[in-house]
Amino acid sequence: MEKLQNTQKVSFGKKIGYSVGGATDTLAYDFIAAFLLFFLTDFAGVSPAWAGSIITIGVVWNMIMDPIIGNLADRTKTRFGKKRTFLLIAIIPLFASYLLLFTRLGGITTSTANIYFLVMTLLFWMSYSCFCIPYYSIGASMTMNNEERTKIRMLSQIIQYVGVFFSTVAPTMFVSFFKDYGFSDYNAWHYTAWIEGALCVGTLIIVFLSTKGIELDFEESPEEKEKTGFFKDYIEVLKVKPYLLMTLSSLFFRIGYCLFLTTMAYFFLYVVALSEMQMSMCTMIISFGGIIVIALLMKMVEKIDKTKLYCVLVIASGVAMIIFNFVEVNSIGIACLLATCYVIGSSAYWSMNMPIMYDSIEIDEFQCGKRREGTMTSVYLLCQKAGYAIAAAAIGAVLANVGYDETLGAANAEPVLNAIQMMFCLVSGIAFVLSGIVIFFYPLKQDVYKKMYAQLENKRAGKEFNTEGFEHVLNKKYR
Repeated sequence: MEKLQNTQKVSFGKKIGYSVGGATDTLAYDFIAAFLLFFLTDFAGVSPAWAGSIITIGVVWNMIMDPIIGNLADRTKTRFGKKRTFLLIAIIPLFASYLLLFTRLGGITTSTANIYFLVMTLLFWMSYSCFCIPYYSIGASMTMNNEERTKIRMLSQIIQYVGVFFSTVAPTMFVSFFKDYGFSDYNAWHYTAWIEGALCVGTLIIVFLSTKGIELDFEESPEEKEKTGFFKDYIEVLKVKPYLLMTLSSLFFRIGYCLFLTTMAYFFLYVVALSEMQMSMCTMIISFGGIIVIALLMKMVEKIDKTKLYCVLVIASGVAMIIFNFVEVNSIGIACLLATCYVIGSSAYWSMNMPIMYDSIEIDEFQCGKRREGTMTSVYLLCQKAGYAIAAAAIGAVLANVGYDETLGAANAEPVLNAIQMMFCLVSGIAFVLSGIVIFFYPLKQDVYKKMYAQLENKRAGKEFNTEGFEHVLNKKYR
C-alpha cells in the first residue's frame, strides 16, 4: 500500500497550479457576495427589493445547478478530461457575466434593466457552478495518496486566503485609486470589477493549464458501463455511511460559520464597542491567522490522523467560543483572543473537510464500481449552502424577535445585545462542537482507509478481494 501510494505523489508545480483555483473561487464568490447588492442599489438604479430578489434567485439557481453540473461532469469524457472540460466551458461566460453585472446600460427602461441584471446573475452562477464543482472534484482524482490530497487542499486554502484579500479588501483600494484620478463613483466600481474579473478568469486559466494530465484515468468497471439515472446516482451516494457523516458535520459547521460571520460586525461594533479600525485588527487575525494555522497543520497531519485532528481542533474552538458567551468581552485584547480561538477551528475545517469527504469517494467506488466525484462534491456543497440559508433565516428571526433597530446602533437595548452575543458565541460554538462530535464517530480513519484502498486496487484489477477491517463502513455485504 505504501509503495503504491508513493507512486501517486503530485509535483509541487502541479500542486501550486491546482491550488490557484482557491483564489479563483473567492475572487468569484466573495466579490459578488460582498459588492453586487451595493452596486445594484447605489449605481445601477435597481430598487433594494428587486436587488435583493436578484441575489436570492441567483443563490437558489446556483443550488439547482450544482447537482446538475456535478452529475454531468461524472458522465462527460473529452480529450481535456472529465472535470477539466467544464473548467474550459466556464472561462468565457464567467468573464462576460462578471463584467456585465457591473455595467449599467443607458437608454433602457427600469424593467428592462431589472431583467438584464437577473439574466447576468443567472449566467454568472451557472458559470460559477461549471468551475466550482469540477474544480473541487479534481482534488479527489489527482492522487489516491491520502496525505497528498490533504496537503494539496491545505495549500489551496492558503492561496484562497490571498484571494480573500483581493476579493474583499483590495476592491475598495482600487475604487479609491480610480476616484483619486478623477473617475466617477460608477466608473471606479465598473473598472474595479474589470480588474477583479480579469484576476478571477486569469487564475482559472492557470488552473486549467496546470491540471493537464493530472486527473487519474480509471478504467470503467462493468457497473460503471451500466449507466444509472441522475436521481439513482444521488440516491446511491447518499447511502455511503462516511459520506453522510461528513456531510452532516459540514452542515453543522457551516451553520456556526454563517452565524459567526454574519453577526460579527454587530458584535464587535455594538457589544464590544470597538472602532472600525479595531474591528479591522480582529478581522485581520481571522484572515491571515488562518495562513499560519494551516501552515502548522500541514506538518501535523504527517503524524496525526486528519479526522482526529479535525475533531479535536473544531471541538476545542467551539468550547472556547461557548465560554466567551459567559465572559464580558469589553476590550480589543479579549476580542482578538476570541477571534484567535475561532480561527483555529475554522482553519481546521477549511483545510481538512474536503480531504475527509474525498476518502468516502473510494468507498462509493468499492461498493458500486463507479467514480462519482462530481456527484458527491455537488451534494456536499449543496448541503453547505443549506447551512448558510438556515443560519441566515435564524439570525433574521432572532433579531426581529428581540426588537433590533438598525437606527439605534450601539444604543440597542440589552436584550438585543445579549441575543447578538448568544448567536456570535454560544450558538456558533455549539454548532462547531456538534460538527466535531459527528466526526468523532466517523468510521473511515487513516488505517481503515488504507485497508479499504488496498482491496479496492485488487477489485479494480479483477483479483480476489475481501472486506476485512472495514466491513463497518460499507452498506452492503460481500462474500
